[in-house]
Amino acid sequence: MLVLCLLFIATNYSAAANTNNRSIRIIVDNNTVAPESVLSSPNRTYGNPPPVSAPEYVQASARRSFSYGGPVYQGPILANSISKVKPSVCPVPAVPMAVPQKCILPQRVCGQWELSVQAYFARPRGRVSWPYHPTLDFNDDLGLDSHKTLFEYSARYQFRPSWALIYSIMPIEMEAHYRHPLFPGMVFRSKWDTIYQRVGLLFDAVRSCSGAISIYNAWVFSPQKLTMFSAGHCQFGSTTIDRTRNMVMSGIEIQRCITTKCNGGSLSCDTRAGIAYLDGTLGLDVQAGLRYSIPLNCGRWGYAKGGYRLLDFKEDRIDHRIDTYLTGWFVEAGLVF
Repeated sequence: MLVLCLLFIATNYSAAANTNNRSIRIIVDNNTVAPESVLSSPNRTYGNPPPVSAPEYVQASARRSFSYGGPVYQGPILANSISKVKPSVCPVPAVPMAVPQKCILPQRVCGQWELSVQAYFARPRGRVSWPYHPTLDFNDDLGLDSHKTLFEYSARYQFRPSWALIYSIMPIEMEAHYRHPLFPGMVFRSKWDTIYQRVGLLFDAVRSCSGAISIYNAWVFSPQKLTMFSAGHCQFGSTTIDRTRNMVMSGIEIQRCITTKCNGGSLSCDTRAGIAYLDGTLGLDVQAGLRYSIPLNCGRWGYAKGGYRLLDFKEDRIDHRIDTYLTGWFVEAGLVF
């Protein structure tokens, strides 16, 4: 009785294993076979030549609980293979959707230099006044040109992650020879020489990947020399105003990233404003523009910048007084290395 029970259990287990091995064996015959031979047994040919052996494909028709012990053909799947999976109705795009890039500003690291040149298309205006004498205008009375292209050269050295040394210089030289309509027969010559020079410290108070706020303090050195000369019939005269301004300038710089291109270039707004004081003079230096930075190799950057700038200096003196006012567009190119 015990032997019969063991035989019954072994038979059921073998049947269950064969049931779970659910697969379909596909035989592909490349030869043309008559329909009668298809219905016949594969072991009998009935006079026909034996068919050429064809590869066998085993494709699962359901998930198997037990692994299949026979050989499985690993060749390519035919186009007419049997599939129980319904294809997707919506086509899958071949190109993935582009991920929006984060707006990133160039970052300066310790030991980097920044050199730049700015072309300032300025309109210089000014006045000269002294006690008991009428005020003279730069353009109308002294004959100085109302349009002048000036160049400013700037340098910056990042000696700490948030600290940098800044320096800039803008030499200005204008000269005119003219005849005044109110004084026929008289020849006038005017010459204005000055240097707008700054050197100071800049501190990055706020800096992130997409923006920066920096404050700076600088010493402003600005020598002024204005010469007015007249010559006529037995009449000569000249007046020279020569002095040096030593002021302190405090200012702020704000940079904000607008967009970053796929090549790594970034477009940002760049605004700077500074106020100068002391030595009997009040000055204002404001510029607003856009900067486009291009990454170079080894952490270097090149950039181009353009915008509008204002320079205004007013003196508070009882003797000879020179007030200057410059406005105009500018373009700038620089390199960070």
